[in-house]
Amino acid sequence: MDKTKHIEKTIAWAQKNGFDNIKADIEGYDQPFAYERAADQQKFTPDVTGVSYSKKCFFEVTLKALDSQNSITKLTLLNELAKIKNSRLYLMAPTGNLKYAKEILETASLTNAEVVRI
Repeated sequence: MDKTKHIEKTIAWAQKNGFDNIKADIEGYDQPFAYERAADQQKFTPDVTGVSYSKKCFFEVTLKALDSQNSITKLTLLNELAKIKNSRLYLMAPTGNLKYAKEILETASLTNAEVVRI
């Protein structure tokens, strides 16, 4: 499923809420840094990153239609990075995906994450 429309909404939300140095995993923006898992060299790229108060935050669009196990792995990694950097992970939930995003938040025990409706 194409997340471009939702990533654009996420960028608009981030700009409206004071984030700068925004990088996004879509055409027309600088690409966020891709993190690689040492065990199998699988790469995980956040959908959007932004800086607020000198802290790099991660934004991930959560959709029911995506591979749930791979999404949870990616979100767990981004949550740990947010914890290390003393920042936040934002789960951006488009209309109809809010309940799913909240379930992922609880299931994966994402302590440095918060769900945002877009």
